[in-house]
Amino acid sequence: MSSEGGIPDPHRDAPRGRGARGRGRRPTRGGGRRPGQSDTREQILNAALELFATKGYSGTTMRGIAKQARVDPALIHHFFSNKEGVFQDAVAARVDMAALFDSLGEENLDSVAKGPGAWVARTFLSYWEDATTRPAMVAVYRAGLSDEAVAHVFRERIEDAFATCLRRIVPQHADRAPAFASLVSAQLAGLVMLRYVLQVEPLASLDFDELMDWLTPSLEVHFDRAAQEEGARGTEEG
Repeated sequence: MSSEGGIPDPHRDAPRGRGARGRGRRPTRGGGRRPGQSDTREQILNAALELFATKGYSGTTMRGIAKQARVDPALIHHFFSNKEGVFQDAVAARVDMAALFDSLGEENLDSVAKGPGAWVARTFLSYWEDATTRPAMVAVYRAGLSDEAVAHVFRERIEDAFATCLRRIVPQHADRAPAFASLVSAQLAGLVMLRYVLQVEPLASLDFDELMDWLTPSLEVHFDRAAQEEGARGTEEG
């Protein structure tokens, strides 16, 4: 059976007392997880994701997650040892920073190099535009605002992803990739905070293509400067 609102009841498979018809029968022992346990765990993770995205890391408690998921708090500890474990499975596992720019392949590398700022911005922001990945991304940002340890981990992952991507786009400036990554990610981080996390208008409701028209020139300037410096060095050497 289900509890009110259609949410699976975590106690639906609890052993029942022996009734008249079952008296004298030897109970059987099932193997593996109880039916419905995976649904309950997912229910908890979805509730936790919503709270981490709205209240941040420090504002989310195990009891609050239990209330949001409509389960007994003890059940949270049955699946997870602590809040860090819940956060890892509810948020961190759903945001693969290393895969942010996986769509950059040898087949499109040349075309990307002609407009790297636009491609990087559009690819990164697509995770925020997508309703299926946005909650986890927002949760990461809100958690980072309230917990320095979380912020440190995800800051490193994001900058590593940007740096790895930029080394491939502008290999002649591989030694400056970390600086590139910091500059580009800093601009995008500010935009993300205002548009998707704080939802400041009119930025929050601005058409995405129009947003890209405004944003791209300010990102391309970093790559243009690198190209100009490269050309200047070539002239001096010549």
